[in-house]
Amino acid sequence: MKIEKHWGISLLAVLAIGPGLMLNTSLNSIREILQQTFNDQSYISITPVLIGVMSFAFCIPFGPILRHKLGERRTYVLSMCLFFIGAIVSIGSNSFLGMGIGRFLQGTGTGLALMMMIPMLVLSFPIQKRNLALLILIGGFYGSSVVGIFLGMLVNSYGHWRWLFYIAAVLSLLGICFSYKFLTNDHAKQQHKHHEPFDIIGVALMFMVTAFITFTLLNLQKSGWTSTYVWIGIVGSIIFLCFLFAAEWHIKNPLIPFRLVASRKPALAILIAVIGNVSMSLTLLSLQGLLKSRSSFDKGDTSLIYIGLFAGIVIAAILSAVLYDKVGPGVLGIIGAVIIMGVNIQWIYLDGHASAFLFVSSFAALIAGVGFTVAAGLMGAALGGPLPSLVPRMVTVQFIRVTVSAVIPVISSIVFAKVYKGHFATVSGESQVASKENFTQSLHVKSEIITYHTFSTFSCVLSIVVFILSFLMFLTGKGHKLAHKPHDKEKQSTEEVHIKKDTPVFERSPKEAVSNRVIGDSEYRAALKKFGQPKPSADKMLRIRDQEYRKALKRMKDIGQ
Repeated sequence: MKIEKHWGISLLAVLAIGPGLMLNTSLNSIREILQQTFNDQSYISITPVLIGVMSFAFCIPFGPILRHKLGERRTYVLSMCLFFIGAIVSIGSNSFLGMGIGRFLQGTGTGLALMMMIPMLVLSFPIQKRNLALLILIGGFYGSSVVGIFLGMLVNSYGHWRWLFYIAAVLSLLGICFSYKFLTNDHAKQQHKHHEPFDIIGVALMFMVTAFITFTLLNLQKSGWTSTYVWIGIVGSIIFLCFLFAAEWHIKNPLIPFRLVASRKPALAILIAVIGNVSMSLTLLSLQGLLKSRSSFDKGDTSLIYIGLFAGIVIAAILSAVLYDKVGPGVLGIIGAVIIMGVNIQWIYLDGHASAFLFVSSFAALIAGVGFTVAAGLMGAALGGPLPSLVPRMVTVQFIRVTVSAVIPVISSIVFAKVYKGHFATVSGESQVASKENFTQSLHVKSEIITYHTFSTFSCVLSIVVFILSFLMFLTGKGHKLAHKPHDKEKQSTEEVHIKKDTPVFERSPKEAVSNRVIGDSEYRAALKKFGQPKPSADKMLRIRDQEYRKALKRMKDIGQ
């Protein structure tokens, strides 16, 4: 059975990125199980998640560079081997230190593969089917994170966790095997006479930023906001982040070109993706807590309830692929924000025990809504600027998004503990002692429920912010399209198509010459080749507007004819 190349590349992309995203979300929800396994209740339990995500973020810019140095297949195999070794180390770990080393290798492998595979994934699809790449991005990548949530629930229910890494190791081996069928090393054979100097300053500042963020979050988990080390870490993170921003803004060949996301559409898209992710984390924490505290479902029923997560993924992936070219990222983000808002409002005012159907529908709606905001944010940022700079712009977007995703779980747990203590003190003061044991238990349950409602309120506010940002993005226009959509309802005959192709551009009508506002293969490939050729300065790249770029392409076509 022959597999078309774009589906083969899609499979490789999911095998390279999916397991890493799956482990990031699943490990974050099984910290208590890990503490029991390693007999360590200290703050160190957060290191497997934190180190994995921060190494992931740090290595994102290096994937495209290695791809042009080593070739597609060698870079892919290198990243998957690192991930496989990290999985084996984690399986054999008997402490958080050993697991931290394994997670570092896994994060490194996933980071190297991310921005190598995403451009290849999009380019591999024929132009008329390129919207299907969004189906893979949402269903495969975002879906992997949701699978991690489900697997984390299974671990919490049954107590065993090492099988998560067995699954990850097997998937990485499958990726290595399939890479020899669908990937080559052609790019490694291309020799270029001129090379831009490597951004050593950017690498050093990136390392300092990620190191200070990790130091801050570890001490925050250990001692809370009152710790001097936490504030030293916060100040250091801000200072080095400012240095990184200033250096990458002015350097000729930046590793993370912040200038490319400084315009309206990419900036709005980044905010939508990040804030939407925060809103999902709060709402999901609230729903999972309410499911645990207020329902009498057994393990089987709980597993069925979590199936709603997969229903949400299917809805988000299919509708995002179908609607993106028709409505644009702004409208897609508005739809997602409204859905998230509706789920939170429903649970804020819900009293009494909820039915299983309500939990299933809420999980599905939440994941679908966040999927729309993810599609709006990522694709809006990718296609929200000059097309030749598409890949470096996405490197910047992914670095920011993944770094923020490392901060969210820690901050959420700290805020939850503080809000819970406040509500527990309030409930204790308003209640009268009956039976001491039942009284204490009821106080804890009641305080948790109030805290979950508070988190739903926070999430609702954030979804309103996403709605506003999406509306502002809508005002900036739809932007570029992913796939070619015929503008004429009637199908043209084969002869008419050949005649149209043979007609020079300057002899066609103005409407006919500019109606196909889509991303062509040449524009995508020009963006990819920027990593192997001398790059123009950032100022020059920003001055090239999309319309001027299209005019230049048309002049080249006219000269050729």
